[in-house]
Amino acid sequence: MKQTFTTLVILALLGLMSSTPLTAQNNLDQMLSAVEAGKTYALYKAKKNDQKTFTEAEDFYLKVVPPIYKTVYDTIVITPALNGNLDTSNYFIQTEILVIKEPSLAWKTAKVHAMCRADEATPALSLCLLKTTPDYRIINRKFFPFKNILDTSTTDFIIPAVTTVVERQVLVQRTRLIRFNSTRKEELANGEKMVKINKGQWAAWEEVVCPFGQFNDPDIKEIQTALRKQDYQIKVTGNFDVATKEALYQFQRDNMLEVGGLSEETLKRLNIRREPLISVEY
Repeated sequence: MKQTFTTLVILALLGLMSSTPLTAQNNLDQMLSAVEAGKTYALYKAKKNDQKTFTEAEDFYLKVVPPIYKTVYDTIVITPALNGNLDTSNYFIQTEILVIKEPSLAWKTAKVHAMCRADEATPALSLCLLKTTPDYRIINRKFFPFKNILDTSTTDFIIPAVTTVVERQVLVQRTRLIRFNSTRKEELANGEKMVKINKGQWAAWEEVVCPFGQFNDPDIKEIQTALRKQDYQIKVTGNFDVATKEALYQFQRDNMLEVGGLSEETLKRLNIRREPLISVEY
């Protein structure tokens, strides 16, 4: 009986949680609780068939805060002070890798190609969680296996220690997304960015999925236009017809390229640039 009552309470709580109306803040919190590094997330206007939506009566903002580092200075002993009356030529080299800048994550605003958008709708905001590039430095330290060489208390000839000062960046605050109303005044620190979200009805954040690879393929009109600029007499129809195919293959033969398909070199010679499906704004 007790177990049945506990089960009913849990089910009631779960039902209450699932029926809690979505707000801009808990929508953001839900997204942040499930994010993965390297992925992009988009905020779209709500559509009729969306299950989770929320309404904002006033404009609001998201502040994108980068990771914050502080600078520290470490003194590294390359060679300790030595007893100069002894043979100091025998030593080992210890190689150490110092972390000059700690790895972290950083939120960046992004542009999403139409091929990756939900129903080709334009998101109001797209955010990508990127891994920052760490920095390392290799230090070679001298290690002397004989302790008496390090005893400088009984000698009149001390070889002074050799040290170096290393500047390092230590992570003190992770990247953040902060949501607040338009009535709040905010000053932006270095690297921070403010994004305005207009009032209205919004859908829950969703992951951007690009099933077509890293770059989009150019359309046929782009290829035909590029071939015409190279003096190949074809019409811009948008269809990969026989004339276009023959002109493309002839262009490849004329430029000593591999015939067939659209290689990177063919696109480069045609001055066609392949746009990334997701471009991060640094």
